[in-house]
Amino acid sequence: MMRVIDRICDALAILAGIYLIAIMFGIVISATARTLLISGPWSSHVFTFTEFGLLYIVMAASPWLVRIKGHVFIELLSAALPTSAQRPFSRIVAALCVVICFVLTWFSLVATIKAYDFGDALMRSLDMPKWLVLGAMPIGFGLMGLQFLRFVFGPETLHTGQAGVHE
Repeated sequence: MMRVIDRICDALAILAGIYLIAIMFGIVISATARTLLISGPWSSHVFTFTEFGLLYIVMAASPWLVRIKGHVFIELLSAALPTSAQRPFSRIVAALCVVICFVLTWFSLVATIKAYDFGDALMRSLDMPKWLVLGAMPIGFGLMGLQFLRFVFGPETLHTGQAGVHE
């Protein structure tokens, strides 16, 4: 099951990277067109897709970052603990992350469903259904919660027990 989740997270991370590159090109093209005074109706949509894309990118790449421990965390406290307490402490922190992610999954899912039911829209240069924007959050938080579960029950822990940079 975790292999399937890992493949989904890999695919979402790749899509996030592609979207980030598309945003970069969109901004360059939009700025160049504006400088050359050839901007058209499409140029105002670049900002809208960039704005919404930032949420998509974060929610799509975060589960992958959790799995590879690529997110920011501080090991000062875990390094100060005795060696015998480091693993249990790390598992408790990971369990807390699971709970937080699943609570955020629940609330963002409720908000997404409400937005869909009421037909809410986000009014920008291009009107977007609100559920389409919010829908990235329950998926992202849910997958992050599942990834944190591997550090609660798996052989590997979230923390190394060593303070400082390890790259």
